[in-house]
Order: sequence, then structure tokens, then C-alpha cells
Amino acid sequence: MNNPSSTRLADLDLLKTLLVIGMVGAHVVQLITFRPRPEAAMFAEYANLVSFSGFLFAFGVGLGLPKPEGRQRSLWRQLRPSLLLLLAVYASSFAFALLVDRKKLDTQLIIDVVTMQRLFGWSEFLATFFMLSLLTLVARPALLAIGRTPWLLAAATLACLATTFYSTGAIVPLLPTLVSHTGFANFPLLAYLPWFLVGIWYASHPVRAWHFVPALAITGYLYWVTIQTGQFPNRFPPTILWIVGPAALLLGYLALCRFIAARIDIPSLLLTPGRHVLSFLVLSNIGFFATRYLIGKPVRARLVAALVTLAVLVLLSAGWYAWEMLRRATRPRPGPAPARSTPG
Repeated sequence: MNNPSSTRLADLDLLKTLLVIGMVGAHVVQLITFRPRPEAAMFAEYANLVSFSGFLFAFGVGLGLPKPEGRQRSLWRQLRPSLLLLLAVYASSFAFALLVDRKKLDTQLIIDVVTMQRLFGWSEFLATFFMLSLLTLVARPALLAIGRTPWLLAAATLACLATTFYSTGAIVPLLPTLVSHTGFANFPLLAYLPWFLVGIWYASHPVRAWHFVPALAITGYLYWVTIQTGQFPNRFPPTILWIVGPAALLLGYLALCRFIAARIDIPSLLLTPGRHVLSFLVLSNIGFFATRYLIGKPVRARLVAALVTLAVLVLLSAGWYAWEMLRRATRPRPGPAPARSTPG
């Protein structure tokens, strides 16, 4: 029988791994595939629908899991995730601006990137996660209280979704990480925050069968609208339907991952993408940006796109596995326990 705490971590890592696979595949289609076929484009749109909301959902589950009692984390350990995300934002933004947009590295570009007053393609979700990390750093108890209290969760969800009716074109530092912007693609944290709060709720609650009734109604309505209009609801800036639309899909992901993790001891190597989400997002992005800069869009077939996706996942997983093995090999081993004195 699996240990319950390790099972909870495995199901969360599996959920994030599935999201990483879909996101990397979508980026292959969008960034380096030449004239993708309709089915490939539909896959990319599906991945777009579930990925950002899904990562927020998964990180909400992670925040809501009970933490082992122990001493307070140092200030450095608390700040480290935010600093890593900030570096990721800068690395991915500069890479896109210089390699894909082929902009010149001038003062204005540096200001735009550093202040996040403008966001750059395939890097904007990192900027929003940076803001989420700051929010959790200063308001963790409040977020947990909202996510664990049904009436607060419902009220916060309605208030956050109401922000989709507001959008701006103002160029203000950090503003596009919080609210919808009309000048470029962005993922406004306020609009998407309900998924993070719902994740906190599901950290301590099972997925019940009846939960799928409203979720299926929402997702079914999204696909009915998509069929009627010939396109998904608006993503930039996001509509309410785009944000809530993946409800049944994400609940299905979570239920499936919990079902699998409770019955199968998943090899650690297979969960590497879910345990190192940030590095997979940033390194794959930079690799695709460099490919665009050097050779354009070389992928022209679905099979090649699938193989490129698999190669990226395998390469990064192998790199992390080798690094972890090296760290274990070089870690100092505890010395022998001192001999117990015997009564003379």
C-alpha cells in the first residue's frame, strides 16, 4: 500500500507532468511547426485551454496540502521561488524579444522587460506566476482561509471573474500581470485566481461524482459555443467562459491522477517534468526561440512534432535525473554512530 502522503505528492506531480507534456507539445506546434494541420492546431488550442488554468489549479492543490510541522523556513527559502521565477521571466522575455521578435537590445527593451510593463510571447504566464508567488508569500493564510471556506471561495470566485469585464491599454509596470490588457497577450492573475483557490479546496477534499455535473455543463457549453462560432471563446483578453471552460477537464485530470497514484507506484523519473515545471517551461521555450532564430519553422509533419515533443521531455528529464544522481553521489555521508559505552 502506498504511503498516503507520498501518494498525494505523486498525484500532484503526475497532474503537473500531464500539463507540462501538453504545454510543450502546444509550443512545438505554435512556435516551430510550419503550417500546422487543423488537428495539430486544435490540440494546441486544447492545451492552451487547460494549461494555465491547470497549473494554477495544481499549485493551489500544492499550497493547500498539509505541511509537516517543523521550524520556520528561513527568509531566503521563502524568497527563493519568487527570485527564480523573476529570473525565468527575464530569461524567457529577453530570449523571445531578441530571437523571435528580433528586437535590438536597447534601453526601452530593458525597461519593458525588467518592469514587466510589456509582456512578451510565451513568457507572459511566467510573469503572472511571479506575481502569484509574491501574493502567496505575503497572503498565504488569507488565501488558505478563502480556499477552505465555501462561502468565501464562492464570493472570491465571483469577484475575480467580474474583473474580466475590465481591460486596459495602459503601460504601467506589473499592471498586465494583474488585469486584462488590450495591447498584448497576458494572463491576468485576478481573472484566473479562482482556479488557484479551487485547487486549495481540492487539496483536502476528494473529487465527488456530483462535482462533474456542473463542471460538465460548463465545459459542454464551451464546446457548444465553439462549434457554433467556429472558434474558442476569446483568450486575450480572457472571457469568463474561457477561464471556467476547462472545469470538467481539470477535475477529470485530478481524479485520474489520484486514481492512478493510489494504485501504481509511479517511477520517479516519469514524474520529473511535474517536479521541475519551471525549468521545463523556460528551457524548452528558449530552445524553441533559438530554433526560430536559426532555422525558422522546421517541423512539417505531425509525427515529427510528436517526436520533437518527446525528445524535449526526455532530454530535460535525463538532465535532471543525472543532476540528482550526481548530487546524491557527492553528498557527504553520515559517519558511523559513536560506540555505546558498556557498564564496567
